[in-house]
Amino acid sequence: MKLRDEGTSPGLGRRQFLAAGVGAAVGLNLNFDGIAVAQGDPKAGQQDPQRSTVTVEALAGGVLLIGIDRDQNLVDPATFVALGKAFYRLDHDDGLRAAVLYGRGPNFTPGIDAPAWAATLSAGPFKPDTPDFINPLATVPPLRTKPVVAAAHGAAKFFGHELFLACDLRVAATDTVFSQGEVTRALFPAGGATIRFTREAGWGNAMRYMLTGEEWGAEESYRLGLTQAVTPPGKELERAVDFAKKIASAAPLGVRATLASAHQLTAGEDPALLALAAEFQRINQSEDAKEGQTAFREGRKPVFRGQ
Repeated sequence: MKLRDEGTSPGLGRRQFLAAGVGAAVGLNLNFDGIAVAQGDPKAGQQDPQRSTVTVEALAGGVLLIGIDRDQNLVDPATFVALGKAFYRLDHDDGLRAAVLYGRGPNFTPGIDAPAWAATLSAGPFKPDTPDFINPLATVPPLRTKPVVAAAHGAAKFFGHELFLACDLRVAATDTVFSQGEVTRALFPAGGATIRFTREAGWGNAMRYMLTGEEWGAEESYRLGLTQAVTPPGKELERAVDFAKKIASAAPLGVRATLASAHQLTAGEDPALLALAAEFQRINQSEDAKEGQTAFREGRKPVFRGQ
Protein backbone atom coordinates (compact mmCIF):
# COMPACT_ATOMS: atom_id res chain seq x y z
CA MET A 1 0.00 0.00 0.00
CA LYS A 2 1.32 3.42 -0.91
CA LEU A 3 1.26 5.76 2.06
CA ARG A 4 -0.30 9.19 1.54
CA ASP A 5 2.54 11.08 3.16
CA GLU A 6 4.84 12.69 0.66
CA GLY A 7 6.73 14.64 3.32
CA THR A 8 7.65 11.86 5.73
CA SER A 9 11.31 11.18 6.25
CA PRO A 10 12.92 8.26 8.08
CA GLY A 11 13.27 8.77 11.80
CA LEU A 12 12.06 7.87 15.23
CA GLY A 13 8.76 6.09 15.85
CA ARG A 14 6.25 7.30 18.42
CA ARG A 15 7.75 5.49 21.41
CA GLN A 16 11.32 6.21 20.38
CA PHE A 17 10.44 9.83 19.67
CA LEU A 18 9.08 10.28 23.19
CA ALA A 19 11.87 8.27 24.79
CA ALA A 20 14.45 10.52 23.17
CA GLY A 21 13.46 13.17 25.69
CA VAL A 22 12.48 15.88 23.22
CA GLY A 23 11.19 18.98 24.93
CA ALA A 24 10.84 19.89 28.55
CA ALA A 25 7.94 18.48 30.49
CA VAL A 26 6.85 21.42 31.16
CA GLY A 27 -24.38 21.77 31.30
CA LEU A 28 -25.83 18.65 31.17
CA ASN A 29 -27.21 15.91 33.43
CA LEU A 30 -26.75 12.96 31.11
CA ASN A 31 -26.61 9.20 31.37
CA PHE A 32 -23.58 8.12 29.36
CA ASP A 33 -23.88 4.42 30.19
CA GLY A 34 -22.73 2.34 27.24
CA ILE A 35 -21.00 5.06 25.22
CA ALA A 36 -17.54 4.17 23.96
CA VAL A 37 -16.52 2.23 27.05
CA ALA A 38 -13.80 -0.38 26.70
CA GLN A 39 -15.65 -3.66 27.16
CA GLY A 40 -14.28 -5.71 29.99
CA ASP A 41 -11.95 -2.92 31.12
CA PRO A 42 -11.81 -3.18 34.93
CA LYS A 43 -10.35 0.32 35.21
CA ALA A 44 -13.10 2.11 33.31
CA GLY A 45 -14.75 4.70 35.49
CA GLN A 46 -11.86 4.96 37.95
CA GLN A 47 -10.36 8.38 38.60
CA ASP A 48 -6.63 9.07 38.32
CA PRO A 49 -5.91 11.13 41.45
CA GLN A 50 -2.17 10.47 41.58
CA ARG A 51 -1.12 11.83 38.20
CA SER A 52 -2.22 13.96 35.31
CA THR A 53 -3.81 12.07 32.44
CA VAL A 54 -2.59 14.66 29.93
CA THR A 55 1.12 15.21 29.32
CA VAL A 56 2.34 18.60 28.14
CA GLU A 57 5.80 19.11 26.63
CA ALA A 58 7.21 22.26 25.06
CA LEU A 59 9.56 21.71 22.13
CA ALA A 60 12.12 24.19 20.91
CA GLY A 61 10.65 26.42 18.25
CA GLY A 62 7.26 27.01 19.85
CA VAL A 63 5.54 23.64 19.46
CA LEU A 64 3.51 22.19 22.34
CA LEU A 65 3.02 18.43 22.57
CA ILE A 66 -0.29 17.48 24.23
CA GLY A 67 -0.60 13.76 24.98
CA ILE A 68 -3.64 11.87 26.23
CA ASP A 69 -2.20 9.41 28.76
CA ARG A 70 -4.82 7.30 30.50
CA ASP A 71 -5.77 3.63 30.52
CA GLN A 72 -6.95 2.91 26.94
CA ASN A 73 -7.11 6.73 26.65
CA LEU A 74 -10.79 6.84 27.53
CA VAL A 75 -11.47 10.48 28.37
CA ASP A 76 -12.96 11.15 31.80
CA PRO A 77 -13.97 14.61 33.11
CA ALA A 78 -10.53 15.28 34.62
CA THR A 79 -8.82 14.45 31.32
CA PHE A 80 -11.27 16.67 29.42
CA VAL A 81 -10.45 19.58 31.74
CA ALA A 82 -6.71 18.89 31.46
CA LEU A 83 -6.97 19.01 27.66
CA GLY A 84 -8.82 22.31 27.92
CA LYS A 85 -6.13 23.74 30.18
CA ALA A 86 -3.42 22.65 27.71
CA PHE A 87 -5.27 24.39 24.87
CA TYR A 88 -5.57 27.50 27.03
CA ARG A 89 -1.82 27.44 27.64
CA LEU A 90 -1.20 27.17 23.89
CA ASP A 91 -3.38 30.20 23.19
CA HIS A 92 -2.04 32.42 25.98
CA ASP A 93 1.69 31.63 25.93
CA ASP A 94 3.39 34.00 23.48
CA GLY A 95 6.26 31.53 23.12
CA LEU A 96 3.98 28.85 21.68
CA ARG A 97 2.83 28.92 18.06
CA ALA A 98 1.28 25.50 17.37
CA ALA A 99 0.45 22.26 19.12
CA VAL A 100 0.30 18.54 18.38
CA LEU A 101 -2.43 16.45 20.00
CA TYR A 102 -1.74 12.71 20.20
CA GLY A 103 -2.46 9.62 22.28
CA ARG A 104 0.11 7.75 24.31
CA GLY A 105 -0.33 3.97 24.52
CA PRO A 106 -2.42 1.87 22.14
CA ASN A 107 -4.99 4.48 21.05
CA PHE A 108 -5.60 8.09 20.15
CA THR A 109 -8.83 7.84 22.15
CA PRO A 110 -11.74 5.41 21.68
CA GLY A 111 -14.16 7.85 23.34
CA ILE A 112 -15.29 8.87 26.78
CA ASP A 113 -15.10 6.91 30.01
CA ALA A 114 -18.86 6.61 30.48
CA PRO A 115 -18.94 5.46 34.14
CA ALA A 116 -16.65 8.32 35.18
CA TRP A 117 -18.85 10.85 33.38
CA ALA A 118 -22.00 9.34 34.89
CA ALA A 119 -20.53 9.68 38.38
CA THR A 120 -19.62 13.32 37.76
CA LEU A 121 -22.94 14.23 36.17
CA SER A 122 -24.92 12.64 38.97
CA ALA A 123 -23.92 15.68 41.03
CA GLY A 124 -25.30 18.12 38.44
CA PRO A 125 -24.33 19.77 35.15
CA PHE A 126 -20.66 19.59 34.21
CA LYS A 127 -18.98 22.98 34.18
CA PRO A 128 -15.17 23.15 34.41
CA ASP A 129 -14.40 25.14 37.54
CA THR A 130 -11.37 26.91 36.12
CA PRO A 131 -10.93 30.11 34.10
CA ASP A 132 -7.92 28.78 32.15
CA PHE A 133 -9.93 26.43 29.95
CA ILE A 134 -10.70 26.24 26.23
CA ASN A 135 -13.19 23.56 25.14
CA PRO A 136 -11.15 20.88 23.28
CA LEU A 137 -14.07 20.15 20.94
CA ALA A 138 -14.45 23.83 19.99
CA THR A 139 -18.23 23.66 20.26
CA VAL A 140 -18.58 26.59 22.68
CA PRO A 141 -16.52 29.77 23.13
CA PRO A 142 -13.90 30.80 23.86
CA LEU A 143 -12.24 29.19 20.87
CA ARG A 144 -8.50 28.78 20.42
CA THR A 145 -6.70 31.02 17.94
CA LYS A 146 -3.56 28.92 17.28
CA PRO A 147 -3.31 25.77 15.13
CA VAL A 148 -3.43 22.22 16.46
CA VAL A 149 -2.23 19.18 14.49
CA ALA A 150 -3.71 15.78 15.42
CA ALA A 151 -1.72 12.54 15.29
CA ALA A 152 -3.99 9.49 15.49
CA HIS A 153 -3.31 5.77 15.83
CA GLY A 154 -5.28 2.82 17.14
CA ALA A 155 -8.87 3.68 18.04
CA ALA A 156 -10.19 7.17 17.21
CA LYS A 157 -13.88 6.65 17.79
CA PHE A 158 -16.95 8.59 18.88
CA PHE A 159 -15.64 11.50 21.01
CA GLY A 160 -12.15 10.58 19.77
CA HIS A 161 -13.06 11.19 16.14
CA GLU A 162 -14.80 14.45 17.05
CA LEU A 163 -11.64 15.58 18.86
CA PHE A 164 -9.67 14.64 15.73
CA LEU A 165 -12.04 16.70 13.55
CA ALA A 166 -11.71 19.71 15.85
CA CYS A 167 -8.01 19.96 14.95
CA ASP A 168 -6.74 21.98 11.99
CA LEU A 169 -4.42 19.42 10.34
CA ARG A 170 -4.62 15.69 10.86
CA VAL A 171 -2.21 12.77 10.53
CA ALA A 172 -3.23 9.12 10.92
CA ALA A 173 -1.23 5.90 11.10
CA THR A 174 -2.36 3.00 8.95
CA ASP A 175 -3.54 1.13 12.06
CA THR A 176 -6.08 3.85 12.94
CA VAL A 177 -9.72 2.78 13.17
CA PHE A 178 -12.31 5.56 13.01
CA SER A 179 -15.96 5.42 14.03
CA GLN A 180 -18.82 7.88 14.45
CA GLY A 181 -21.48 5.25 15.15
CA GLU A 182 -23.46 6.73 18.02
CA VAL A 183 -26.72 5.91 16.23
CA THR A 184 -26.13 2.21 16.87
CA ARG A 185 -26.62 3.06 20.55
CA ALA A 186 -29.64 5.31 19.99
CA LEU A 187 -27.59 8.48 20.42
CA PHE A 188 -26.00 10.98 18.05
CA PRO A 189 -22.60 12.72 17.75
CA ALA A 190 -22.84 15.73 20.08
CA GLY A 191 -19.23 16.90 19.84
CA GLY A 192 -19.37 18.58 16.45
CA ALA A 193 -19.16 15.68 13.98
CA THR A 194 -22.64 16.20 12.53
CA ILE A 195 -21.39 19.60 11.37
CA ARG A 196 -17.67 19.18 10.69
CA PHE A 197 -17.79 15.67 9.22
CA THR A 198 -20.56 16.74 6.83
CA ARG A 199 -18.79 19.95 5.86
CA GLU A 200 -15.42 18.35 5.15
CA ALA A 201 -16.33 14.95 3.71
CA GLY A 202 -19.58 15.87 1.95
CA TRP A 203 -23.15 14.93 2.81
CA GLY A 204 -23.23 11.40 1.40
CA ASN A 205 -19.84 10.36 2.75
CA ALA A 206 -20.60 11.66 6.24
CA MET A 207 -24.08 10.16 6.32
CA ARG A 208 -22.73 6.78 5.22
CA TYR A 209 -20.64 6.46 8.36
CA MET A 210 -22.77 8.36 10.86
CA LEU A 211 -26.04 6.67 9.90
CA THR A 212 -24.73 3.10 9.48
CA GLY A 213 -22.16 2.97 12.26
CA GLU A 214 -19.57 1.45 9.89
CA GLU A 215 -15.90 1.91 10.80
CA TRP A 216 -13.22 3.14 8.40
CA GLY A 217 -9.46 3.42 8.24
CA ALA A 218 -6.71 5.95 7.58
CA GLU A 219 -6.69 5.57 3.79
CA GLU A 220 -10.44 6.17 3.63
CA SER A 221 -10.06 9.16 5.94
CA TYR A 222 -7.44 10.52 3.54
CA ARG A 223 -9.78 9.93 0.58
CA LEU A 224 -12.54 11.83 2.38
CA GLY A 225 -10.21 14.79 3.00
CA LEU A 226 -10.30 14.39 6.78
CA THR A 227 -6.65 13.33 7.04
CA GLN A 228 -3.76 15.18 5.40
CA ALA A 229 -1.06 12.50 5.79
CA VAL A 230 -1.01 8.75 6.39
CA THR A 231 2.06 7.12 7.92
CA PRO A 232 3.23 3.70 9.07
CA PRO A 233 2.29 2.96 12.70
CA GLY A 234 4.65 4.73 15.07
CA LYS A 235 5.51 7.49 12.60
CA GLU A 236 2.38 9.63 12.92
CA LEU A 237 3.65 11.76 15.82
CA GLU A 238 6.89 12.60 14.04
CA ARG A 239 4.97 13.64 10.92
CA ALA A 240 2.56 15.77 12.93
CA VAL A 241 5.45 17.48 14.71
CA ASP A 242 7.00 18.17 11.31
CA PHE A 243 3.80 19.93 10.24
CA ALA A 244 3.66 21.87 13.51
CA LYS A 245 7.28 23.01 13.25
CA LYS A 246 6.67 24.33 9.75
CA ILE A 247 3.67 26.26 11.05
CA ALA A 248 5.67 27.56 14.01
CA SER A 249 8.45 28.81 11.74
CA ALA A 250 6.00 31.00 9.81
CA ALA A 251 5.01 34.53 10.84
CA PRO A 252 2.74 34.12 13.90
CA LEU A 253 0.51 37.10 13.13
CA GLY A 254 -0.04 35.78 9.62
CA VAL A 255 -0.82 32.27 10.89
CA ARG A 256 -3.39 33.52 13.41
CA ALA A 257 -4.95 35.89 10.88
CA THR A 258 -5.22 33.07 8.34
CA LEU A 259 -6.89 30.81 10.88
CA ALA A 260 -9.26 33.58 12.00
CA SER A 261 -10.17 34.43 8.42
CA ALA A 262 -10.85 30.79 7.57
CA HIS A 263 -13.06 30.50 10.65
CA GLN A 264 -15.25 33.26 9.27
CA LEU A 265 -16.33 30.73 6.65
CA THR A 266 -17.69 28.47 9.38
CA ALA A 267 -19.14 31.17 11.62
CA GLY A 268 -22.62 30.24 10.43
CA GLU A 269 -22.15 26.87 12.14
CA ASP A 270 -22.07 28.42 15.62
CA PRO A 271 -25.83 28.13 16.35
CA ALA A 272 -25.78 24.47 15.29
CA LEU A 273 -22.78 23.77 17.52
CA LEU A 274 -24.41 25.46 20.49
CA ALA A 275 -27.57 23.39 19.96
CA LEU A 276 -25.76 20.05 20.17
CA ALA A 277 -25.90 19.63 23.94
CA ALA A 278 -29.65 20.18 24.22
CA GLU A 279 -30.35 17.80 21.34
CA PHE A 280 -28.13 15.14 22.88
CA GLN A 281 -29.98 15.47 26.17
CA ARG A 282 -33.32 15.03 24.39
CA ILE A 283 -32.16 11.92 22.53
CA ASN A 284 -30.41 10.52 25.59
CA GLN A 285 -33.68 10.56 27.55
CA SER A 286 -35.55 8.45 24.97
CA GLU A 287 -36.68 4.87 25.49
CA ASP A 288 -34.48 3.82 22.58
CA ALA A 289 -31.43 5.26 24.34
CA LYS A 290 -32.26 3.25 27.46
CA GLU A 291 -32.70 0.13 25.31
CA GLY A 292 -29.35 0.77 23.61
CA GLN A 293 -27.60 1.07 26.95
CA THR A 294 -29.30 -2.03 28.35
CA ALA A 295 -28.45 -4.05 25.25
CA PHE A 296 -24.83 -2.92 25.46
CA ARG A 297 -24.57 -4.09 29.07
CA GLU A 298 -26.26 -7.41 28.26
CA GLY A 299 -24.18 -8.03 25.16
CA ARG A 300 -27.14 -8.35 22.78
CA LYS A 301 -28.47 -6.55 19.72
CA PRO A 302 -30.79 -3.67 20.69
CA VAL A 303 -34.39 -3.45 19.53
CA PHE A 304 -35.24 0.18 18.73
CA ARG A 305 -38.85 1.37 18.49
CA GLY A 306 -38.45 5.06 17.73
CA GLN A 307 -39.64 6.12 21.18
